[in-house]
Amino acid sequence: MRRRAGIRGARALATGCALAAIGLAAGPAPGALAAPAPMERPATSAAAVHGTTAPGATVHGTAAPDATAHTVTLVTGERVTLHADGSVVVAPRPGAEADYVTRRLDNDVFVIPMTALPYLGRTLDPALFNVSALAEAGVTTTPVRIEATGGVTAPPSGPAFGAALAKQVGAEAAEGSVGGGPLFGGVTSVTPAVATSGERAAPRPAARADRTVKVTVLGTDGKPLPGTTSLALANVDDAARYQEPSLQAVDGEARAEVPAGHYTAMVSAGTFDSAGEPTGVRMATAEFTVPDGGTGGGTHGGTHGGTHGGTDSRTDAATATDVVLDLRKATERITFSTPRPAEEHQLILHYLRQDTRGAVAVNGGVGVSGGAPVYVQPSGRPVTTGDLRFNVYTHRKAPADAATPYSYDLKLANPAGTIAKNQHYTVTGRQLTTVRTDYHSDTPGRAQEVARLMYLPYESSGEALSEPFKAPARRIEYVGGSAGASYQDWLKAGERRFVSQEQTPRPGRTTSADWLRGPLVPGFTEPAGGAAADETWYCAACRKGDALTFSLTTVMDSAGHHVLALPSDITSSHFAVVSGDTTLYEGDGVSGGALTVPPDKAPYTVVYDQTRTNDDFRQSLTTHTEWTFASGHSGGRTVPDNWTCVSEAGEYDGPARCSALPVVVPRYQLDTAPDGTSPAGDAHLVVGFGHVPGVVAPPAVTEAAVEVSFDGGERWTEASVTALGEGRFRADWTTPDAAAGRDASLRVTGTDADGNAVTQTVKAAFTVAADRG
Repeated sequence: MRRRAGIRGARALATGCALAAIGLAAGPAPGALAAPAPMERPATSAAAVHGTTAPGATVHGTAAPDATAHTVTLVTGERVTLHADGSVVVAPRPGAEADYVTRRLDNDVFVIPMTALPYLGRTLDPALFNVSALAEAGVTTTPVRIEATGGVTAPPSGPAFGAALAKQVGAEAAEGSVGGGPLFGGVTSVTPAVATSGERAAPRPAARADRTVKVTVLGTDGKPLPGTTSLALANVDDAARYQEPSLQAVDGEARAEVPAGHYTAMVSAGTFDSAGEPTGVRMATAEFTVPDGGTGGGTHGGTHGGTHGGTDSRTDAATATDVVLDLRKATERITFSTPRPAEEHQLILHYLRQDTRGAVAVNGGVGVSGGAPVYVQPSGRPVTTGDLRFNVYTHRKAPADAATPYSYDLKLANPAGTIAKNQHYTVTGRQLTTVRTDYHSDTPGRAQEVARLMYLPYESSGEALSEPFKAPARRIEYVGGSAGASYQDWLKAGERRFVSQEQTPRPGRTTSADWLRGPLVPGFTEPAGGAAADETWYCAACRKGDALTFSLTTVMDSAGHHVLALPSDITSSHFAVVSGDTTLYEGDGVSGGALTVPPDKAPYTVVYDQTRTNDDFRQSLTTHTEWTFASGHSGGRTVPDNWTCVSEAGEYDGPARCSALPVVVPRYQLDTAPDGTSPAGDAHLVVGFGHVPGVVAPPAVTEAAVEVSFDGGERWTEASVTALGEGRFRADWTTPDAAAGRDASLRVTGTDADGNAVTQTVKAAFTVAADRG
């Protein structure tokens, strides 16, 4: 695992709204999620409500560095969720498959539907698909500016536009040429009607760009590919000299002015049926040399280390280097064998070409759903300038008649420097982790989508297509990958998005997972097990000198899956920090931050009230939590070397003088069915208490209390509590028959040996099952 660099599009979401960003953000997570924002004092002073500000208590006010995710609907109707590390999850427009290519340049991520590729750079502005820039602009749907002739109008941006575009692609494919003319009979230009910085001037400046490269793209018939084709071209000595991810070949020909050196080129092109759906995709590549000076004498095959996959290049007397991308050489179809029968739902290719400095030259992918065949061009020999990494990811589903649904998620690498000649991948049970997964839902038939982002060690971001299903549901998920693979799960429930921590497959093992098992409460995320030393973690409950940070994840389930920031269903919240009789901070719409406090050791109480309004969820919409703990000046360090903490200057700093606060946190194992119900009669809850990450030798939690209410909190019944050891307690009670069909509330308290404690009240934590008699 590794630190994943934040991207420009996600960072910009926090600009100008420090309190909103922290108030709605998910809790900190390694290298990707939002760090806590120093608190700003609200316009109405807390002193007016609860007394005066403590002497020496200073409140900082700088912006949060990163928001956690942003979802935008493209002009063609696909929904793309962009994570802070640059990962994307793509969901199709209604009634269609999600087939797309990705292009990455610096901090910009482009997601381009296959049906848009033939028009890219001509009728369709590439900025329409720069999800990083669209996220930076803060849009959730893509507004467009359209130019047309003859009174022609275009469908509205979104699914209608995508359906019309697919119809035109199908009609043009039937005629043998796609992308040659205007859209919809007269639309000549579609651009985003919002200011973005995604409209790059291409290519970037290069010294001595006095050599011409002519690239010819040949179709499967051996003729120049008609219409418009987008390809990537880059210098692999130093990508900063020339890098163009979207060079346009018109009727099979593209030209570029470049400096001399070693180069790579890559193209992905699809064929379409009459409905505009891809019937196949082919990826072809070329490695070649642009000579320096002279006429070159008409050299043939002037490549470094020989041609890559047998691609030709020539230099003529006019110093133009001819390069051929031949889709006929994409002969190897990507296929898989799995232990149980499974149908291909998603296939994603990742092609990463690096220069001699290790910088990215070409970073692209192809995502295909529905089983369309995908062919790649195998390598003739490994690249010798820079590096090449190629891998495949597939999500495969059980046949429709399987007794219990199951799936396969596989991430498999090719040997470094090559695209292997054999693209059939066989996996065995010994290579797979078996995950028995329950997807809980307190709303019957809730629409959900699941995606699994998988990473190899050299990848800083991932891609996935989402799979829709109805919850509650139970599935078996087989996960496997090449050495060093890891994965992070992503779930969309209604309009809310939840993620897991990054995990490593455990081949040959069987494990279980619960998604959205209640109660859903505010809390603290934890670093994934085995986190690498270079993976940055933002401390959510720490003291650095006299800077006290307390930043919550607003919604977590019993397994630690946490909600992403946007959109938020929190309709009201109140956060306060109190020491003795003095309120140090109080504000609405926030879930934490950092403030400077007096150096002497003192007791602190943090209170957080939250109300959510969400038609997709019934339970756990109202919570009240109080944490009490003692804290004094921190001159030492308890947190790991790779953590960062907020300093007294309100800046994000290293771990020196940073100690985790002795904050007690509950972990629930509520005895409910996947629909959030529990029958009348004997019932129980197992609750474990621990401390926030980073606490060294935490005091044992020695006391616990659990209360249950069946009338919305008017009256409480104390449960019988039995200590199970290691901070775990079992609470037993009897649910009366009269409560059948009602919601039940919980109030849980845990106290450690030093007096640090937590009390958490959850309204409608579960539902008593209706009387079947």
